Amino acid sequence: MASVRPRTRTNRLVTRDLGDELLVYDLERHKAYCLNRVARQVFRHCDGATTIHDIAIRIGDVLGTRVSEDSVFLGLLRLEKAHLLEHPVGLDLRTSRREALRNLGRAAAVVVPLVTAISVPTSAQAQATGVCPTLGAPCQSTAECGNPNKCKCNPVGRCAPN
Repeated sequence: MASVRPRTRTNRLVTRDLGDELLVYDLERHKAYCLNRVARQVFRHCDGATTIHDIAIRIGDVLGTRVSEDSVFLGLLRLEKAHLLEHPVGLDLRTSRREALRNLGRAAAVVVPLVTAISVPTSAQAQATGVCPTLGAPCQSTAECGNPNKCKCNPVGRCAPN
């Protein structure tokens, strides 16, 4: 685990900061994820050159608390499951996730990264109900919002009804 140098995907992802959280929309899979403050930091520090140990130190500095390598590793596993990493972490997910959770449970102060999937209706579902197919999703142009007759990208970078 010490030699793992993870890198987050940068292509076909739209990200928006929401306070302490990060909203990530995957344009390839048409899925949205909300990353809590710890998962957000894991995502931001995965540059392909930094080890898990160094990521834990950097995140600890940002959050002002000790962050274990197990917390970072659990965050990486969750990012990997959401297809937000460029390459798999390279370890057995089932055993590694179980081990990371067991180790985190022993820690006095637990810093847990959460990656939560957000439901986004398909274009067909949205058109059937007459609403914007990607309502509330992050966008940079109206083309990313699905149906330009139903929605547009508003000035704050969110798909909204026309």
